[in-house]
Amino acid sequence: MQSAVRVFGRPSSSNTQKVLWGLAEAGVKFEVTLASARLGEGSQLLVSHTGAKPYGVVDTDEYKAKCPTRQVPLLQHNDRTVWESHSILRYIAQEMKPELHLDDTWGMAQCSPWMDLALATGFNMMCNHHLVDQMARTPPEARDYKLAEEAHAVYSQKFELFEEHLASSSSARWLAGDGARFSVADIPIGTELSRWSCAMERWGKDHEAGVAPALPRLPVLPGLRAYFQALQAREA
Repeated sequence: MQSAVRVFGRPSSSNTQKVLWGLAEAGVKFEVTLASARLGEGSQLLVSHTGAKPYGVVDTDEYKAKCPTRQVPLLQHNDRTVWESHSILRYIAQEMKPELHLDDTWGMAQCSPWMDLALATGFNMMCNHHLVDQMARTPPEARDYKLAEEAHAVYSQKFELFEEHLASSSSARWLAGDGARFSVADIPIGTELSRWSCAMERWGKDHEAGVAPALPRLPVLPGLRAYFQALQAREA
């Protein structure tokens, strides 16, 4: 039986990852249609490096009718379609598991600022995009490590506010409300922490293998370290 929930995107996309994570937290079964203009079958490298054909779908008129920007992810739930990852997360919480936005309108109002902040501060295009493109989607010999280091520096600066917030209370484990409960507020920054952490791990391993320069200086973020460990311990 076909699932009533379908996600258009690719699992290596941070914005798609947010949606897949939200659905997993909600306990919702779903199917994925691979869609992308930049990556395709058989490799996590950009098709501009591999010469392969991208997954496509986003370039069709049918997709544009559902998502005017032709971006991923897109959520299809029965006859409804929702685009933009944070809008999709709010929909998942409201429609499928209200506990994810702390149960009510006031809860959503406490979650939304942290979700909006992750967008407003430019994580995606100012650091995520460049760091991940260089460290995960470009062969080592073709990487622009200066660009990657600049992106890492922006990540480090943007993490400071979240670090300060988590450190301001000895009892708060999560971002929204009193910090006692996980919510959709934690998914965007959790995704960014994962991307940055994986990129730094890859950089370190490639340096040990002699194919990358030394890692840049890593920030000291004890609050975010504990927070990230708590996120990793979640079943979803």
